[in-house]
Amino acid sequence: MSVAAADIIIDCVKNKPNALLAFATGNTPLLTYKLLAEKVKEQQIDFSKCFCIGLDEWVGVPPNVKGSCHYDLHEHIFKPLDIKQSQIYLFDGLSADILSECKKMNELVREHGGVDCLLAGIGVNGHIGFNEPGVDPSLEAHDQLLHPTTLASGQNYFKEVTKLEKGLTLGLSQAMNAKKFLIVANGKSKADIIKKTVQGEVTNEVPASYIQMCENGIVIIDKEAASELTK
Repeated sequence: MSVAAADIIIDCVKNKPNALLAFATGNTPLLTYKLLAEKVKEQQIDFSKCFCIGLDEWVGVPPNVKGSCHYDLHEHIFKPLDIKQSQIYLFDGLSADILSECKKMNELVREHGGVDCLLAGIGVNGHIGFNEPGVDPSLEAHDQLLHPTTLASGQNYFKEVTKLEKGLTLGLSQAMNAKKFLIVANGKSKADIIKKTVQGEVTNEVPASYIQMCENGIVIIDKEAASELTK
């Protein structure tokens, strides 16, 4: 799964050196990022012209705190790939003007002609980034009240109990319009939501299900995550 995801990202940059790449955090993509860095160095792929954005960020969490999307993206992707600060734009979770923060991200995505490759995991509730069940699929970047399952799982990324309530996220419309919209999932715990995502009804109650409508949507899973599929 991780090898395939890393190869898709590399192919994207090979075909378009100035690609706009959107990256998620969480446990699922970690091996993808490790392999991506190794492959880029081995194959001497030039990432110096691409631009990178984060899929989401916790509101109210400082960027230097381990567990923030800002911190994790720098540690697992940007530093290993030697991505310069001038090539990066991330949501500011401490911004006093959330609407302005979302507007900046939307303008940046538009200036680049949309996202070329977006890599996302999937929550057990079907969320993509912080697009939670019930989200308006037409939204671009926005702030979002977080689902109880997201709040509970989110605590696992922090050393200490951290106040979490809202998140900033790219919208489903931006994911669906990406040149490559890639979802990765592994493990038995994701089997039920993967079945709903790829074989169930397309509904905002399962935000990831909208990938069924994407010509450029790709879902990569392991056998355990695929264990409840019937087709």
